[in-house]
Amino acid sequence: MRTFILSCAWALGIGGTTLMPLLVTNAMARLQLDEGQATMLVGAEMIGMLIGCIVLPPLARRLPAPLTVAALVLLAVCQAACALVLPVPLFSILRLAAGVCEAQMIVMVGICLACHPDAERLWGLVLLLSGLAVAGVFTVLTLFPDAASGAAVWQGLALMAAVLGVVAVRVPSLAPQRAPLVLAGRASGRAGIWLAWGVFVGVYSVQAGVWAVSALQGERIGLTLPQIGVLLSVSSLLGFFGAVVPAIPALAARRGLTVTAALAVMCASVACFFLAQDALLYFVGQLMLNAAFYTIMAVLNSFISAQDRDGSLLSRSVVVTFAAVALGTVGAGELFQDAGGAGVIAFALLALAASVPLGLKALKASVSASPAL
Repeated sequence: MRTFILSCAWALGIGGTTLMPLLVTNAMARLQLDEGQATMLVGAEMIGMLIGCIVLPPLARRLPAPLTVAALVLLAVCQAACALVLPVPLFSILRLAAGVCEAQMIVMVGICLACHPDAERLWGLVLLLSGLAVAGVFTVLTLFPDAASGAAVWQGLALMAAVLGVVAVRVPSLAPQRAPLVLAGRASGRAGIWLAWGVFVGVYSVQAGVWAVSALQGERIGLTLPQIGVLLSVSSLLGFFGAVVPAIPALAARRGLTVTAALAVMCASVACFFLAQDALLYFVGQLMLNAAFYTIMAVLNSFISAQDRDGSLLSRSVVVTFAAVALGTVGAGELFQDAGGAGVIAFALLALAASVPLGLKALKASVSASPAL
C-alpha cells in the first residue's frame, strides 16, 4: 500500500510536465496563441513547481497533512477551471497555482523516501506505477478527436487529480515522525550529489530536447499530428518500464554499469529517432530513449534519497532538473532549425558522454562510503 500511495502522489506531481506537449497545443487552439506564447503560458506551471520546491520543504515537514489536503483540492480546482475559456492572465495564474500544488506532491514523496533503507526498489516501482498512470491518461486523451482543441484534456487532468488524490491524501502518514539521521559515512557522499546533479543536467537536457522537437521530426518524415500523438504517448507508457531495470538481481549491485549502459542506449536511441524515415524507427527511438531515461532516474533518485535527511535534496534536484529542461528545450529547438536532426544528435552525444564519468564517480563514491555507514 505504501508504494501505491507514493505512486499516486508522484503521478500528480509529474502530470503537468508529462502532458506538456498536449497542453501547449491545446492552449494554442483554445486561447488563439502562437507556439511561443502558448509555451510561455503553460510554462507558468513549471515556474510554480520551481517556487514550490524551493519554498515548501520546511513547511511540508511541519504541516504535512494540511498542506497536502489543500494542495490536492486546489490542484483539482485549477485543472477543472482550465477547461473553461478564460482570459490569458487568469489562465496563467491557474497554471502557476497548479505547479505549486504539484510541487507539494513531489516534496512529500521526497520526505517519505529520505534515507529509506529500501529506496532503490521503491523508486523503481514508484516511477513505473506513476508513469503508467500519467502516460495512460496521456494515451487515452490523444484518442479524443478534439484533444488538441477541446476541454477534454483539462477535464481528464481534473479527474486524475480527484481519483488519485483520494489515495495520495494519505501520503503524510508515511512521513517519518523525526528526520532520519544521515550517518557519518554518508557525509563523504555529499560531493557525489553534485556529480549526480551533473548527470541530471545531461540526461534531462537530452530528454527534453528530443521531446521538444519530436512533433517536428514526425512531420518531417510524413506523420500526421494524431499519429505523432499516439506514437509518443504509447512510447511514454511503455518506456516507464525502464524504471524497474535497476532492480533486476544481476544489476542490483552494478549501478555504475547500469547507468553507463543506459546512457549508451540513450545515445543510440537519439540517433535512431532522428535518422528514422518511417513510423517504426520513430517509435522505437522514442521508446528506447524513454526506457533508458527512467532506468537512470531510478538509480539517481534512490542515490539522492540515500543521502537525503529530510527530502530537501530531492526538491533541489527538481530545480536542477528544470534548468536542464530549459537548456535542452531551447538548445534542441535552435539546433533542429539550423542543423536538422544531425545537430540534435551531436548535442545529445556530447551531453551524454560528459555524463558518464560524472555518474561513475558519484556511484563509486557512494559504494566506497558504505562500509562506514
